[in-house]
Amino acid sequence: MVALILTIFVEFLIYLFGIKKDPKMLLLYCILINSFTNPLFNYLYIYELHEFYLLEIAIIMVEGVLIGLLAEVSYSRAFAVSVAANLASMIIGMLVFG
Repeated sequence: MVALILTIFVEFLIYLFGIKKDPKMLLLYCILINSFTNPLFNYLYIYELHEFYLLEIAIIMVEGVLIGLLAEVSYSRAFAVSVAANLASMIIGMLVFG
């Protein structure tokens, strides 16, 4: 649960800088997206596919589409935000949790 909260916090900051829309809505989108993708990533990594970076790329793709749809931004911007957000949360997660 701590990892999910940390992920949402970190990625929300990236959403704010990358999308620059209503912060409340961006927080809601970030919570919705990560509440779906974070448990999915963890399940797949632990039980099915132990390829961390492959799963991370898949999550970036899924989140990019969801960001584009929910925040109503271009897909190029949505994917850029998704890459930045996931890279930041991955790095911070590795620093905090090892």
